[in-house]
Amino acid sequence: MTKTKLLLSGLGGSLFPYFHEKLKNTYDLFYVDADATLKELYPKYNFFPAPLVTNATYSEFIKSLIKQHSIDVYIPLIDEEISVAHQIKDQISSLKLLSPDLSFCKIAIRKDLLMKELDKFGISSIPTWTGDNFKWQEGKDYFIKPISGRGSRGIRKISSEKELEAYYILEKYIPKEILIQECIKGQEFTVGVLINQNDDIIYISSRKILSKKGITIKAITENNTQIEEAALKINKYLKPKGPINIQLYITEKGEIKIFEINPRFSTTSIMSYEDGVDEIGLWLKYFDKKYEGEIIRPKQNLILRRRWENIFYEQR
Repeated sequence: MTKTKLLLSGLGGSLFPYFHEKLKNTYDLFYVDADATLKELYPKYNFFPAPLVTNATYSEFIKSLIKQHSIDVYIPLIDEEISVAHQIKDQISSLKLLSPDLSFCKIAIRKDLLMKELDKFGISSIPTWTGDNFKWQEGKDYFIKPISGRGSRGIRKISSEKELEAYYILEKYIPKEILIQECIKGQEFTVGVLINQNDDIIYISSRKILSKKGITIKAITENNTQIEEAALKINKYLKPKGPINIQLYITEKGEIKIFEINPRFSTTSIMSYEDGVDEIGLWLKYFDKKYEGEIIRPKQNLILRRRWENIFYEQR
């Protein structure tokens, strides 16, 4: 039986090599990343060093790769790549793109727009300002981050107006490019939700974060009805039509505070695969078909713990 060919970006991320080992017997795997030295780490992978996503040649590079290797499914795992991936899909009719609807992606990537949408539909509300509309209030702590950005890049907690001024200088952002939010206290969760083109939720996995340093270091699965209700509202009003990762806090008062939604799989998606759930396979099976089963949930109390590995090779 011919394997489905997948093209995945972001080989340098923490999904790998675990993700590859889980997928390799089911799919024919191809990877791209801007870091050419990954060939030293993964010499047996079908890896193709790529231009930076922001480079004008990136789109043609990916299109050429897709056509040359007859790729069936393209899975963009880098936020800046998503709009380019949708343009490529529009030009290659046979290609499946494992990504939410482009209109949703544009909202999710622009965090100021996302906060407005979540507030408008009564899903979540966090006091939020862009830097050019913000007035400092003494006695409060704030989180600041780029309006468009991924991961922990440019995210800081500040406690004074001087720290805010220093942030602009050091990070080289201007005020209108920055989102400022009141600090939220509570338990953080990262939530994977898989949705098909018919707006059917197939899978929800709530992962309580126990330790985090840029990426999640330690997490545990926990089925949580309150979080699921928020996911249902997001699906009802925002209609992602693809895989999303919701990042939120549950406060001491029991309120859901969503501070980010990534329009893609997250690095904790590997917890689904450890539990035997093939999210890619489920999406392909029900991509444009009605899903009438119960929402799939992971086994509770499954713990992810990341560690470091030292790899040595000679420079060529």
